[in-house]
Amino acid sequence: MKVMAYVLVQTLPGTSHEVVASRNVPGVIMANSVFGRYDAVIVMSADSLKDLSRKVYEAVGRLPYVVKVETLVCMPSVPEQPPKKREELRLVTSFHCPSCHALNEVGAAVCYFCGYSFQ
Repeated sequence: MKVMAYVLVQTLPGTSHEVVASRNVPGVIMANSVFGRYDAVIVMSADSLKDLSRKVYEAVGRLPYVVKVETLVCMPSVPEQPPKKREELRLVTSFHCPSCHALNEVGAAVCYFCGYSFQ
């Protein structure tokens, strides 16, 4: 199963463009410099978590100007389920048993609950 991750990278000032150059590393889908707490975001794909760890190290972990790396591994998506077939409703006419007052279907010969015989 493929593993996808967002890799958030903090770099030394003015070096985020070096991280963005890592988009040439196999497994890197997209890499961009960003404003905010992190300086670059890389979207990566791998065949397993172990493979992802190796690719993250190859892409940014070994770079000397990288201060912090945070990897957000994507949760697998739930496959779409076909809509469940609705059960058809059946209309039942019923009546109360004169002995126990339980509901019985019209046409029953004996009360299901108390055994009273309908004449």
